[in-house]
Amino acid sequence: MLRRVLFSVAPDVLGLLVAQGEVSVVAMDAFERWSQGGSVDAAAEVHRLEHDADDARRALLAALRSALVTPIDQEDLYVLSERCDRVVNQAKSITNTAAALSWTPDHHGLEMAAHLHTAMARTVEGFGALLSAPDSAGAAADAVVGEARAVEHGYRVALAELLREDDPVEALRARELYGAYARGAELAVAVADRLWYAVLAER
Repeated sequence: MLRRVLFSVAPDVLGLLVAQGEVSVVAMDAFERWSQGGSVDAAAEVHRLEHDADDARRALLAALRSALVTPIDQEDLYVLSERCDRVVNQAKSITNTAAALSWTPDHHGLEMAAHLHTAMARTVEGFGALLSAPDSAGAAADAVVGEARAVEHGYRVALAELLREDDPVEALRARELYGAYARGAELAVAVADRLWYAVLAER
């Protein structure tokens, strides 16, 4: 144990969290492009990047296991990573569900995906500012919530339009997918809530 304390190099766990977040932003960019019309190539990219984000998360978890001390509470790092992962998993799930239901994303899906993409980008900005500028990290968390609220608004608008849909099967498929986008917004808010918790813990 003494040799471990004296000779170990502390892993950059916050940097690893940011790295996971950056992969997640790229995944959500691919998800936004998929939402522009259901591109098969974009869906495949979402799947590939989701796996890359999983790899980045595993690297963070390995570092947390080996770290004697961390600049931010280990539980906060773990939860932020896990909740970030859920957002990307939801994007992948949406592409899978759409394929299973033969649903092509429309302009409502694209609008909601754009806000989810921006929410993830603001999330990663918050990760990077946790130590150097906690107030900015809190502002980033607030911005994530704002993007999520925009998704929820888009969801309600989309549902209202479905009332005018003549095809009940199409309406059912669209409602299922719109709801999945809205669930992505809830998951983004969960990351923002924990980000604010980490900000407060550092004060």
